[in-house]
This record gives sequence, structure tokens and C-alpha cells, in this order.
Amino acid sequence: MTPAPALPALTRHVMVDIGPAHRRPVADALRDGLLPMHRRPDVAERIRDVFLATAIPGIVCTPKAPLPDGSIQIGVSFPFREDGVRVRSAVALPRSGVVGIHTPWDIAGRIGSGDFPAAGELLELAGLGQVHGVAVGLFGSAALQALTGLPYMESSSDIDAVVVARSAAGLRAFHAALADVAKRHNRKYDVEVAAPGGLGIKLTELVSDVAAVAGRGMDGVRLVDRRRVLDEIDTLPPLGPAP
Repeated sequence: MTPAPALPALTRHVMVDIGPAHRRPVADALRDGLLPMHRRPDVAERIRDVFLATAIPGIVCTPKAPLPDGSIQIGVSFPFREDGVRVRSAVALPRSGVVGIHTPWDIAGRIGSGDFPAAGELLELAGLGQVHGVAVGLFGSAALQALTGLPYMESSSDIDAVVVARSAAGLRAFHAALADVAKRHNRKYDVEVAAPGGLGIKLTELVSDVAAVAGRGMDGVRLVDRRRVLDEIDTLPPLGPAP
């Protein structure tokens, strides 16, 4: 697998292991972070029990409101749905509660061919990246399934990936080849490019002909010049060791 460069420790899509002393307080707080449609006693009890019985990680995400000092916002996603909608919650976690960090590239690199039904497809995606000099990381349901072994992925699940490239040409070639892979597997691939400066930009936007694209970061979303981002990618050094 093409290695990814070093990244800041706690950025979007990074998953964190929560220390034993913090899992119960987080479990107790999950109910308040549920979607309004899921704020029912039966759902609250179920997610609390599942969270305490498993090693479901937190997903670092953009804070929706001011946080207590020394805390980060994490999302928590569960391997089941209620009323057809994935059950998710969001809570604040003290940084001292983080005992492990998994980048999207760490998670992609741990997948074995027989780990779960879609594992081979994910390895094919990583191999496609290698061909075009693109390091492929995973987030979303594929990453959660790979990290926890719990049944997050469904036959209809999209595959969420984040990639690092060192040339605009390689990125365009990867995008073109990915269309064939998506068609063959009848799957939607939602790919974000980890751009220089720490913003995440949709691959489909970055290879389009629009002037400005949406860059997503820990401090929100802002428009950036598409051509300038591609020029910056072309000037980056070769990919270094994986973080």
C-alpha cells in the first residue's frame, strides 16, 4: 500500500480509543447526542449497553458548539439502524480519555483479504491507489467494520475514503479508474482528498472544471481556489513513511 505522510494527531476522520475510566461517562452522555428521532428510552438503553460491551471508538469531528477546556468532539456510530437510519451520537471527550489513535491509513493497512465480505474490494481500492501514486485511507462504515469487526458495512453501503496524492495527474487518473471499479462492484465511492493545509476536498469537485471548491476542516467549511490546490499538490515532496 502506498504510504501516507505524517498528519496532525487529531483531525477529521481519525478514530480514537477511549480509556476505560472514560467509557462509562461517555456512555451516559450518548443519549443527549442522539438524533431527535432516536431520543427514545429504548434506543438510549440499547446504545449505552452496546457501547459498554464493545470497543466502539470515537470519531474526531468538528465541534458543533463550544466544548469544555481540554476536550474534543467525537462522533459515535453504532452498527445498527433504527427506523432505517444509522444510530449516531456525539459527545465531548477530554483529551486525557484518548488512549489510542487510528488514522484512515492505519485502518486501511490492517485489512486482510478474508476479514469481512467487502475486504477484497477495499484491498482492490488500495491497490488502485498504488498504481496511481495515491495513498488510500478509509473512514465511515468500512473503517468501523475493519477496526471493530462489528457489522457496520451493508451490501448497499457507500465506501468513504480519504486520499493523499503527490500529483494532479495521478489524482485524475485515480478518479477515472475508480469509475470502472464502482461500476463493477455496483458501489458508490465517496472520496475526499486530504489537501495541503489540512482541508478535505471532494475528489469529484477537485477534478472538475469549477473555479472554487469546498474545503472542510476542523473549523468548518470554506471555499478555496481549485487550481491553486492542484498546483500545491504538484509541488509536494514524494510520499513519506506512513504515520
